[in-house]
Amino acid sequence: MNHIKANILGVGVSSTTSTEVLSIINDQCQMSNQRKPYLIVTAYSEFFLEAKTNPKFKLALEKADLIVPDGVSVIAALDYVQKPSFLYGLYVGWKIISGQYYGKTVVGVDLVRKLLEDKTKKVFLLGGWNGVAETVSKKYHGAFSEDQSNIKAINKYKPEILLVALGRFKQEIWIAENLKKLNCKVVMGVGSSFDEIAGEGVWKYPSPNWVNKMGLKWLWRALHNPRHWPRALRASILFPWKVWRHG
Repeated sequence: MNHIKANILGVGVSSTTSTEVLSIINDQCQMSNQRKPYLIVTAYSEFFLEAKTNPKFKLALEKADLIVPDGVSVIAALDYVQKPSFLYGLYVGWKIISGQYYGKTVVGVDLVRKLLEDKTKKVFLLGGWNGVAETVSKKYHGAFSEDQSNIKAINKYKPEILLVALGRFKQEIWIAENLKKLNCKVVMGVGSSFDEIAGEGVWKYPSPNWVNKMGLKWLWRALHNPRHWPRALRASILFPWKVWRHG
């Protein structure tokens, strides 16, 4: 499988596409001699900033079998670090504005939807707030849900795929710390994907396609939830600045 693997702020990231990720998941689900679940991380810009200051989170990322870019800013950073220079940085900026990275990034919520639509696999939804995991499981019949981190319930169900929504950063740390205890084939943190699929909270207002194409989903979310502005600024200003300085 041909794809670029590069280091972004100390974290190894692969340019594996959504189609390739789904193929990897299918292969892992068919394996019978795994020592532990296959850990996939869909990393957005805040992940790389958090890893610089949170040793537990950095260790969790190091346990991942595959880290893929979730968001235009990360796929752009992956492009930039191949040829780090001021002029190429301007070119990358133009590619972002013109929507050339659209479709090349692994969008976590879209990946979750595709996994839930696959009726051939047992999926366990862990976490979420206000019963949102249960809402999603009812929408996609066949998925099992549990609000609290209950390893016993997970192992009793024996899912092929475990999707974890225990809060950003916390979910990856929880997965890493319990990886060898989990009886599943593939495990992945999903952030606010359950909320977005269920149309809860800020996701009552789905982002238009042109917003997604230009990588402005962070801005759309911040406009509908002012408390998201500090995170949005970290993603849109601090992350590119750090990549440019250390690329």
